[in-house]
Amino acid sequence: MAVSKYQQRHLKKTIKKIRRNDSSTTEVVLNAFDFQSDPSSLAALAMSLMNNTYVKILYLHDCSITAKGAYLLAFALRSNRSIEHVWMNDNKVGSTGADALASALCVNRTLLTLGLRNNSIGNRGGKALLRAANENDTIVGIFLEGNRMSSRIVNEINRITSDEPFDHQSDDEYVVYEQSDNYNDDETVAASVVSKSYAAKTLGAIEEHSEDIESVMSEEVDLDFSTCFQQKETKGKLAKLKEIAIERFMKRKIRPSLL
Repeated sequence: MAVSKYQQRHLKKTIKKIRRNDSSTTEVVLNAFDFQSDPSSLAALAMSLMNNTYVKILYLHDCSITAKGAYLLAFALRSNRSIEHVWMNDNKVGSTGADALASALCVNRTLLTLGLRNNSIGNRGGKALLRAANENDTIVGIFLEGNRMSSRIVNEINRITSDEPFDHQSDDEYVVYEQSDNYNDDETVAASVVSKSYAAKTLGAIEEHSEDIESVMSEEVDLDFSTCFQQKETKGKLAKLKEIAIERFMKRKIRPSLL
């Protein structure tokens, strides 16, 4: 995506106004500007925003912003005390960029909404944002549709930022099980969410047929529970899971992959 001369002129004028702390510049709209091909411009924008006191809304949709760009913006958000809404949908920040933005949220108490739809963010980035949402008591919306993280993480972030009570039938703690399959830090992970009690019950069923638990825990072989965990527990599925687990155990020793 090439940057047009009009876009370059518009960006330079905008940055000058932000640096002057122009009171009329409360919204910055730079959608579809290709910052990946012009990273110095994003650095200049971030630096100009650090001490600005008038910009309230920042639109950066579809700007090819990567993890490096997210770091620059996160650095600005650590200092800025006026920006209330940042919209960065359809970029490429990934989990690494989400980590950086999450660290800024732990410090910033002005930002109200953060739009990160379709940014290739995996579970690692989602968990960082979840921790930030727990620490930040002013953020009211983090929008994460279209990313590559567990829906449970997204739902929990939505619950925290909207101050909804946790609807549960027990005090069971939920955890996210991941399989990385040697992906790099931003890539897709297969994940599912189960309660610890359900996991313990299922693994207990496997252990009943184990003759040597210590040797089982000493070797690593993947066991994928994701399909069964993501669906409603039924006697039939649990029985099938136990049957498969026992059959695999008899053939070779296994160790379920837990967090």
